[in-house]
Amino acid sequence: MLMTTTGLMGMLHELELTPTAINVLSVMVKYAEPGGAVDMKQAEIDEVLGVGQASMSRAMALLVERGLVLRSGNGRGHRYALNPAIAGYSSEDEFKSEMSKQLAVGGPPPILVPEYQKRPPKPGSGSLHAVA
Repeated sequence: MLMTTTGLMGMLHELELTPTAINVLSVMVKYAEPGGAVDMKQAEIDEVLGVGQASMSRAMALLVERGLVLRSGNGRGHRYALNPAIAGYSSEDEFKSEMSKQLAVGGPPPILVPEYQKRPPKPGSGSLHAVA
């Protein structure tokens, strides 16, 4: 059984992920090795989900942009891994060892939460109403 390092599910709504991206992340978490390596190509994840190549590519790009998924390699040779901060580990010792390695190089890559996009209302643009 893998131990996870964060309450990722509790922050999903803040990351503004699409339903497809959430599904892709779920598949990656399910098939990830301890430490976060995911030995699947996008096409293999798509086989599980059946969302199509374009949707799959957009979802993966969003996960990479948010920092939840790390991508290495180029072209068709991409390899994927979960961010070490959200990966599962076989034991507490494995988790501590990986976090020590990450801290030695400045910490795990950040998970990026989109900034507030809607402007707050202008002062005085609305009136207060008393509730009886």
